[in-house]
Amino acid sequence: MHIKVPSDEDIKQIKELWKYCFDDSPEFVDWFFANRYRSENTLVSCDGDTIRSALQLLPYTIMLRDRQMDTSYLVGMSTWPEYRGRGDAAALIRHALKVMHQRQEWISILLPFRYDFYRKYGWEICYQHLMYKGHNEIFNSPGRLSGKIIPVSFDMIDILNECYQAFVKHYNGYVIRRKDDWERILGDLYIEHGSGYIVYDNFRAAGYVLFTITNRELRIRELIYNAPGAKEILLKLIASHYSQCDTIIWNAPADDITYVDMPDSRGLLYKQTFVMGRIVDVKNALAGIKVRGDIDLSIKVLDDILPWNNGVFRLKCMNERVEVSSAEGFPQVVVSINTLAQLLWGYITPEQAVRHGKLECSDSNAMCTLKEVFSPAVPYIIEDY
Repeated sequence: MHIKVPSDEDIKQIKELWKYCFDDSPEFVDWFFANRYRSENTLVSCDGDTIRSALQLLPYTIMLRDRQMDTSYLVGMSTWPEYRGRGDAAALIRHALKVMHQRQEWISILLPFRYDFYRKYGWEICYQHLMYKGHNEIFNSPGRLSGKIIPVSFDMIDILNECYQAFVKHYNGYVIRRKDDWERILGDLYIEHGSGYIVYDNFRAAGYVLFTITNRELRIRELIYNAPGAKEILLKLIASHYSQCDTIIWNAPADDITYVDMPDSRGLLYKQTFVMGRIVDVKNALAGIKVRGDIDLSIKVLDDILPWNNGVFRLKCMNERVEVSSAEGFPQVVVSINTLAQLLWGYITPEQAVRHGKLECSDSNAMCTLKEVFSPAVPYIIEDY
């Protein structure tokens, strides 16, 4: 077994492997391999000309702690049954981490089939949604729609992106979308026979909703709003589909409070863990975090997979930004690479990490510094591949 970047002649095998391992429609698979697949972003394990396992690294840029960071979204981890349990997946994952490091991608994200599988390779849960699921009047009763509402189309990408950016700027770890990202999102939506609408407020786009209806289940893919009135109109628009659906599902940001105004929210919402994150390079992933005042902190990071992350690092402040260097001596903080990712994304706080035995901190001053570096944040991402 050896690992390589596949050739164009290998695409047919990789596509057949995807079809076998994932429950996607033929239309989606054809669209994905025509529009998203790139050989240079793919790794395979093989015996001669036979593909045994495959993994793809889809490039994105995310905003993390007010810094734009390039990343790879790992997708399509797949292995033929006769080769499972032989170490192909582990070898691909380790090789992918080296490739990302060479590309100067200091962080990585993925949506796992099992969290415990990727946790042992250094990824950890860094995003969650507040999931609403209930009857077709879960948010609102059907009623008269007011204001200007127009269907979404490909020539409205700039309008959609303006709404999106205004909404997500309050969050951490969101994707900075470009034109090709929007073309992917809308292309995927229309393959699934979905719909989208933009709502206007005083002649300016104030929000949009993208959704699909399958087997009388309406699934909101994105609900973005930049005014309370826009949100109300969009939810009423969703409610107007009462004759077409029995159930509505919406994965809202973790800090959403729509449930406050629901008639009765009991049993209709719960936290849904989502995407995992990993730090590929500690020095570069932490460097540049904005802080106030002077800091001087030594952290010991435990990473069994990437040797350049396994050691003691010193964090100091320079021009209100964190500088990171290798250090020696007794550290003030000891943390695993998994927990450090959760702190970076803001999924947990330093106090939570200590309280649950995920972080060792020697003194109160070190804890104050940790709280300054890893200030409270709400991670949010919509993309699932």
